[in-house]
Amino acid sequence: MAKSAWAENKVFALAPALVVAALALCSGAAAAYSPPSVGQMAVVFPPWVSEAQAIGTILAAGGRLVGPSRLPSIFIAYAPDSDFASRVRQRGALLLVAAEGLCSPAAPSAHRI
Repeated sequence: MAKSAWAENKVFALAPALVVAALALCSGAAAAYSPPSVGQMAVVFPPWVSEAQAIGTILAAGGRLVGPSRLPSIFIAYAPDSDFASRVRQRGALLLVAAEGLCSPAAPSAHRI
């Protein structure tokens, strides 16, 4: 019993450091993937939103569709102005991130004939 109590105290002693490390990682990721105010960005929709609904939402908010991403429910849009982000969020988008890395546009597949 004494050994488990010592292990629990050790975990509680490290808790503040773990919280600070997690916050640092989250803030760094948020800064790295924050979308530009104008230009290409990834628009993330809930999984129950269809592709047609997502595309319609982007167009209704005044953006242009660049294409699908490598991940479902995420589409690459071009924001013509800085108010696009608020308009697309009001219409149902969950969040917007930079269109880089995993969220970059899907490469067209090469079909051999």
